[in-house]
Amino acid sequence: MESPTDTQLKSMARSLQEQIRLANELDLNFTAQLLAMAVMEITTKIYDITQQELDALCDRIEETSSLDRKQAGASVIGPRSFDRRAHARRSRM
Repeated sequence: MESPTDTQLKSMARSLQEQIRLANELDLNFTAQLLAMAVMEITTKIYDITQQELDALCDRIEETSSLDRKQAGASVIGPRSFDRRAHARRSRM
């Protein structure tokens, strides 16, 4: 069963989510980001997420996004890219 505090925190997070939506509609991007940070803190309290767990999650996200960027760059310049260009030049001649 949910504690009264968790119920209040979830209500607060829902309310802030609505404010984030409104801030985005009004192009208040920085305000929306700040509110999202508040929602994140509330969520960590609700689910008892420690700072260490949050740090580990952030590290994993950074590793994954770095790998994704490297793979995206590699796929732009690859053997098939050169093959297509060579084929296109030959067909124009």
